[in-house]
Amino acid sequence: MRRSLPYKSIALCLAAVLLSVSLMNVTGRPRQGLSLWEQIWLALVSRVSLAFGAAHSWGESLVSGFSSKQKLFEENKRLKQELSVIASLEARINELEAELDRLKKLLDFQEQTAEKYVAARVTARTPSKWFSTLVISVGRRQGVYPNAPVISRSGLVGRVISVADDWSVVLLLTDPESSVGAVVAGSRDHGIVSGGSSRPFLTMQFFSREAQVKPGDKVVTSGMGSFYPAGILIGEVESVSVPKPGLVKVAMVRPATDFDHLEEVLVAVSPR
Repeated sequence: MRRSLPYKSIALCLAAVLLSVSLMNVTGRPRQGLSLWEQIWLALVSRVSLAFGAAHSWGESLVSGFSSKQKLFEENKRLKQELSVIASLEARINELEAELDRLKKLLDFQEQTAEKYVAARVTARTPSKWFSTLVISVGRRQGVYPNAPVISRSGLVGRVISVADDWSVVLLLTDPESSVGAVVAGSRDHGIVSGGSSRPFLTMQFFSREAQVKPGDKVVTSGMGSFYPAGILIGEVESVSVPKPGLVKVAMVRPATDFDHLEEVLVAVSPR
């Protein structure tokens, strides 16, 4: 028996041949432009390429920005450290300038006196005896002697009560056991100035009931009956009173020296 050919298979083969021939004709001849599929493909590829390029640029910008921030942070830290060092140096320079100015005033004062003095630093103070004693940086090797007067650039400080080779202890004028013969610069009325419980003031008791003294008068050392030479400024009269009728006048004297902030002093030394 003779088999019949499958017409559907023959038809599909013919259609495939015709489609191949058509495609060969289309692609084989010159074209005026890109096909639709080529246009779609190129558009898709170009968009993906642009997106990739943008992402790459953004990544580079991010890395560059992070690196720049890190450099700025490190630079800022370095500048802060340099500013801190500069501020410290500036404070030290200001302190040295202030110290030089104080020493210059002390030396200027020394040139005006007949006594021989050396400059000394205040090296120690006892908090419980802040207004009683202090330790200075010169002693026996520099010519300091017991009871040597000690002065500041403003006025009288006190006297030396203990001497070691390279340091000395000074009894301040504000101590209750400290006293000095004094005179009112204007009226020349004499008395005794002593320290005590009236800080920051000193107390001056006059020898005469008729003493002519008033607030604002200057009080200086008299040079009589004490360890101190005459003419050293002690302070200024703040107020005058008579404790009881018939008694001598008493004056409250504000010290010329700032005992709270003493840093340098002049101390008398023996001539060599």
